[in-house]
This record gives sequence, C-alpha cells and structure tokens, in this order.
Amino acid sequence: MTIPADAVSDEQLIARTREGDMGAYDELYRRHVDDASKVARIVTNNSDEAQDVVSEAFTRVLTRLREGGGPDLEFAPYLKTVVRRLAIDRHRGSQRDGSQTDPSILDILPTADDAMARSTDRQLVRHAFETLPERWQQVLWHTEIEGRSPASLAPALGSSANAVAALAYRAREGLRQAYLAVNLSTEVQPECRPYAPKIASYVRGTLSAHDTREMSAHLATCEHCRERRDELLLLVSDMRGILWPALLLPASGVAAGVAAATAGGAAAGGGVLAFLNPASWGKRAQQFAAAGGAAAAAAVIVVAAMALTGNDEPADQPAAAPSVSAEPEDPADPPQNEPPAQDPPVQEEPPPAEEPPAEEPEQPVADAPEEEPDEPAEEEPPPAEQPEVEPSQPSETPSTEPSEPPGAEPPAQAPPTIDQQPPANPVVVAGEPVTLTVAVSGNPPPDLQWQVADPPDDPSGGQVAAAAAEKAAPRFLLAPTTDGTPYARAEQAETESTPTPEGDELPAEEDWVDIAGATTDTLVIEPTPESDGRAYRVRATNPLGTITTEPAVISVQYPPQIESQPQNVTVVEGGTAEFKATAVANPTAMTITWQVRAPGGEWGAPDPEIATTRQEGVESTLGLTNVSSERDGYQYRAVFTNEVGEATSEPATLTVHWQPEITAQPESVEAGPGDDVQFSASAAANPAASWAWESAPSADGPWTPVPDATGTGADATLNRGAVALEDDGTHYRAVFTNELGSAATEAAELDVARAGRFEVDLGEAGTRCLVVGGDGQPRAGDCADAPSRGWETPADGTIVWRATGECLDGVQPFHAVVLAPCDDSSSQQWHFDPETPSAQLIKSAKFHGFTLDIEAVAADGRTILFPVHGGVNQQFRYLQP
Repeated sequence: MTIPADAVSDEQLIARTREGDMGAYDELYRRHVDDASKVARIVTNNSDEAQDVVSEAFTRVLTRLREGGGPDLEFAPYLKTVVRRLAIDRHRGSQRDGSQTDPSILDILPTADDAMARSTDRQLVRHAFETLPERWQQVLWHTEIEGRSPASLAPALGSSANAVAALAYRAREGLRQAYLAVNLSTEVQPECRPYAPKIASYVRGTLSAHDTREMSAHLATCEHCRERRDELLLLVSDMRGILWPALLLPASGVAAGVAAATAGGAAAGGGVLAFLNPASWGKRAQQFAAAGGAAAAAAVIVVAAMALTGNDEPADQPAAAPSVSAEPEDPADPPQNEPPAQDPPVQEEPPPAEEPPAEEPEQPVADAPEEEPDEPAEEEPPPAEQPEVEPSQPSETPSTEPSEPPGAEPPAQAPPTIDQQPPANPVVVAGEPVTLTVAVSGNPPPDLQWQVADPPDDPSGGQVAAAAAEKAAPRFLLAPTTDGTPYARAEQAETESTPTPEGDELPAEEDWVDIAGATTDTLVIEPTPESDGRAYRVRATNPLGTITTEPAVISVQYPPQIESQPQNVTVVEGGTAEFKATAVANPTAMTITWQVRAPGGEWGAPDPEIATTRQEGVESTLGLTNVSSERDGYQYRAVFTNEVGEATSEPATLTVHWQPEITAQPESVEAGPGDDVQFSASAAANPAASWAWESAPSADGPWTPVPDATGTGADATLNRGAVALEDDGTHYRAVFTNELGSAATEAAELDVARAGRFEVDLGEAGTRCLVVGGDGQPRAGDCADAPSRGWETPADGTIVWRATGECLDGVQPFHAVVLAPCDDSSSQQWHFDPETPSAQLIKSAKFHGFTLDIEAVAADGRTILFPVHGGVNQQFRYLQP
C-alpha cells in the first residue's frame, strides 16, 4: 500500500508496539499484509495456506516485539523473511502430501498457459549453468541430478571425498551467483543504471568495500532497487529446486508447458518457482542413479518430460549430462567434454542507445586440475536480527572430514590446492566477531598460515576518498525525528565522474604479515573501524609447493564517530552564530540532527525561523541569525546517525553579549529632615555593567555625579543619610555601562518636608485631630482619619495640607479658618515651634492676639480664629512620625 509522506514511520510504530500499543501493530499489519501475502502465495502456490502463513508470521513477529526482539527500523524485510521461511516449510509439506495448487495463485504469477514465461525461466537457469566451468557442471549434474554422494564420485574425479564435497559446495554457490546475474532485468530507472547491475553481487557479498558502501547508500534512498534486492533474496533462498527442470525439461514449446502444468500442477504458477520441489526430484534422481547412473537418469527424465508434453519429440532437447570417466583422470590432460546443447537464440529488442548494457557476470575460466576457479563469496547474513523461524532444508555445507569409502586407494601426492576461497569482500560490523573460512587440499596435508595486510595508500592523493565522501554526503534534518525519514537530497549529475585509482591496488607481497597462532582453516577476527580495508589470506605449504588464497578484503561498518566537537560561541545580540561538528562512519551516508536545550530544560528542536543547516562533506554547520539576549546560555549539539548506530556530540554553549537594559527604575522618596533615604535600580547586561548615581535639581538636569556612589553588577543602590530641607526636590538617576554601551534610569525625586499631624485634647470630647472635612474646611475629627504626615510645616511659617498643597488661611477673626492657595499673604503666616511635640498655641501673624480654636470645644467643631484665652481647645501638639 502507498504510505503518505507525513504518516508515522514503521520505526515509530515498532517502538509503540513494544510499549503495548496494539493500534500501532494494527497499522503495521494494514501496511504490509498485501506484500506478505504475495510472498506467501508465490512460495506456497495456495491462497489458503498463504493466509495461514501470513497470520502465523504476524503472530510470531508480534511475540518477538513484545519480548524486546525483532526489527528496530525496517519492518518489511524482517516480516518477509519470516513469511518466506514459514511458507517454504508449508509448501514443501504440501508437496509431500500431494495437495493441489490453488488456482488463485494465477492472480499473482503468470498463468499456466504462459509457456513463454516457463521457457524463459528455464533458459535463464540453463544459461547460468552453461556459464560455469566444466568441472562445476560435472559435479552439479552428478550430485544434484543423479543424487550421487561425494564419496561415490571421488574415485571417478580423482580426488578425495572432502575435495569433491568442497567442489560441489563451490559449484552450487557459483550457479546461484550466475543465475542472479542473468536474471537481472535491464528495465531500470535512469538514476539506478549505475547500481542495478551490481545488485546481484551485493546480495552475494562479492562487491568491493567501496562499491558496497555506495550500494548501501543508494539502497537507503531508492525503493525500486530495494524491491529488486528483496526479490533476488527470495530467489536465492530456494535455488536448489530450479536446476533439474532447466536441464531435463524442454526449454520452449507451448504444448509442453500446458501439458506439464496439467500433470500434477507442478507449474501452475509458471516460472522457475513452479518447479521448486526438491523432495520429489531428489528421490527420483536417486532412483535413476540406482537404475543405471547418469545416462539412465537423463533418459528416464527426458521420457517423462516427453510424455507430459504429449509430443513425440520435445521442441528443445534437454541439456546433456556432463561425462565423467570411471577412473581418475590425468591432472595434466583433462578430458575435452562436449559443451551442453544450446537453446535456440531468443530474439530480443536491443536496448535504447543511451542505456548502458547490464553488467554481465564474469565468465569463469575452465578449471584445470592444478587450480580450481575462485570460489564465489559466501553469502553474508542480513544485517537485521534474524527471525526465529528457520526453513526446513538440508544444509549445504560439506563435512570437514568425510570418510573415505572402504577399500579406496589413498590419492597420490599433490601440491596444495585451494578448494574454497575466503569471502572476497565481507561486510562486517565493528565489534561483532566474524569468521573467515577456507578449504585447502593436498597430499601431504598442507600447513596453513593466515596473513594480514593493511590497505595500500590511496594513489589518487585522497581524491577518491573525497569524491566518495561527497557522493555519500550526509543528509541533514533540522529537528530531531523518530521516523527516520531524511530530507531528500539532489542526486549527483550523471555527467559527474569520480576519480579512481588505476587498477585494483592490492597489498604488495612484502606487506603481508603472519598472524601468530592462526594456523587452521578458520580465522575469527573482531573488526574495529581501523580494520576497514584490511586484507586477509591463507598461505598453504606442503613439500610439493606453496599457494595462497585470494585476499578477503573486509569492509567494516561502524556507527558515527565524532571527529570534531562543536565549540562554544559568543555573539553580540542581533548577530549570527555558527556551530560545527564532524563525524566519520561506514556507511558514510548519515542523517545529522541538531538539538537545542535552554538552561535547565530538555533537548528539543532549534527554532526554524532563525536556525539553518548546511553540509560540507561530513561536517555539519548550524547557523543562527538575529540572536536575542534570551538565548544566552542555550546549548546546542549534533546527533549523527547511520544504519549501524548513532553518536551525539558534546554540547556547545551560546553566550550572547548585549548592552545594559534597565529592568527596575528608582522610585521617588518622601522624607523628613534628618531621615535616611535609599534609591535602588536594576539592569541586565552581558558582560556585567558598572553603575554610577547622578543628581540634578530637576528632572531636566544638569546631572552631576554623586560622590562615592558607584559599583558593579545588576543592582545599583544609593543611600543618603540625614537629609535636610534644602535637599527637597533633588532628583537622582543611575547610569549602567559596559563595553557595548550605556543606559540611564528615569529620574526619582527626593521630597524632604517637616510634616505631621495636629492633635488637641478636648477633655470630655476626647483627643481629636485637625482634619479637613468633606466641605474642604479644617475642623476637629477622629485621629484615625488624620494622615500621619497630613500637615507640612515648611520653614517659611506656612502650614500646608499636603493632600491639596493649599495653605491654612485665617481670613477674619471670629470666623472659620479655611484652606486657600498659598500666596505668601500675612493671613497664611503662623507662629509656633514645629520642633516641639508639646502642646502650644498656634497664633496668627496677621491678627495679633488671635489663635487657632476648636469652636465650642465640640468633638467635631470648626477651626476658627479666636482671642487667646489658654483653654484646652486652643492647645495643639504637632506630632511628626
């Protein structure tokens, strides 16, 4: 099914399934059930069985996920492996039971009437078989078609049973490799043309380390090639059963295909997979061998094929069995066998001129007895965890020491011969032990010595490595993700070329060094990233000669390793900042994610409005623009990830410098003569600012420094002790300064005044205070309503009501005293001592002999001017707080 680009990834669904979210596993089922069913139906040829296989496969995978096993990133390959293995077991069991093929398989595979499809498949297998050396063809015929054992073939081939078993093993591997090569389709997308011809070698693990890394990087981004790889892996899984129909049945003929499909359903699905029934042809081959050997087997099978076709003669004759003499052959003069019959050439349309031809498999050279052809590389296990289901198929690995038939004569002395080469280009993971195996024969048995050589220097002066790094440059993500979906990057132009060293540079003979204690046919190594490109081989020696195997050049995959950490950055507010990090890895294709953390916070994604990334090879750069002071102290780090693992850089801190910014203004202060006062202000700055206080007679200046009023830090404080009335109206401000600039606070005023309240003891009416009533006139009132600093007494003889700034005015004797705007008139002048808290008269300066009086000694009486008589209603105390 097609998955939307913004859908949750398989990796996230797998993680949620492990946490118990069955909804996530239901989504995985809906995504992949169709592909799983297709694989199951191809192998089982039965839709009912396919449904059972798919159900069981999903159940097993769910169990593995709940146990903490199973895949972590890609769900489909793991599921298909489970389905394929379960399906193969069920398919073989159904064939043994004689059950018929489900006709619904025709929805997937070519129909039974499509004789061309069956013929083409057999031609591909036959063509692959005919590309093999003659000696490989012989051993495959006798072991796979006739069913003979290596021990029974040893005398006829003039070798030991062990050597024949090893030769058969190599021949089977060679047939698989050749079949994968000839089965490769040329219908590929233009951008995949450099890679498609190499998929077969990639599947078998025979690519060079450089090509393997390039292919891995391409497969990570190309769904088309990944599907091709998966199809080839499916074909490789059961290659045995395709050999006998290709060699013994006609390669063409519609009637033959139809009749064969009708007889038992063996070809109901068409193609090579229709003949996968080792259980049946293996028994027949043994019966044919017992009845008379190769000729009898071939004859019986050909007759059976002709009977199935309903024709007197097949359209194409089956391939002839390669002959083998009953006696050991002379090593110096191998027999010249007739080549197998060739199919009539198939007319194909030539590919377009602009398309390069698909890469053909290398033609093995016919082997001589002295030296066998090189062994195809042993298949590497898939990198993902292998499912627990294993197909029930016989092992192909020959016994190390098969017993000689009783009575067999010991073979003649012979120099060392390489029967099994080490894998040419094994791809391994750093830290995971890998075993290299060889098979060497000779008489006397040769002594073995493993050797190692470091890779030669790059003759291109680093151009090859630089070009490879550029081609496999990392992909960048701005924000951390869990879905594993990187941003797409533009492909390299097809016209670009990559410099390569001249020839395949291998270590010189003098560079090989013996590995102490490594003298058996196996070598276990624990690769490290430094082991990438190292070559291993075996040197075999007996009295008749010395021979060395081909080198096994290992390609070590390892997770990213940080080469350069991001450094702390200091920037001025509003400017730009850059963080850089570099890592090396194999595969070199990496996803690089930058993360940010506020002081005391959690790691998250940088703000995309100010953060951008760029790449320079394997170096990642995070750029920040218009940096604000709020980001001071933020930390940034890079996370490098490839298919092997990930590495996180150390965090780097961003320091932002800015000029002072006022965060707290000073406040005006009211005080009386002799009071201590304090002004304070605050500012933020980086670097920290110094401060100084200034004073002025008004808010408009001029400003002069206050002596000894300086300091450093975010908080500035000014203390003034014992202020005087002459300080009244003075303004103060603080100025903060650092290397980037200065900032001044607003002005704060110092208000120095002699202020308090007037109290009078009226006897039975109680203690009352001079207040201003709702009518705006002074009168006796409750002291609770009298402000403690309600009346100000400046040194000019006036009495001022601070709430309105009006002066107490005795307008006329025997009348009430009023509040009026201060105008320096004599009626607003009063004689009393503001410094004493004792009771006293408050006399009018204009009307001699008159003083303030509480009318009628009433609790709420008006304040009036009345002649002095010394009564309690004329005795006022001036109290200051």
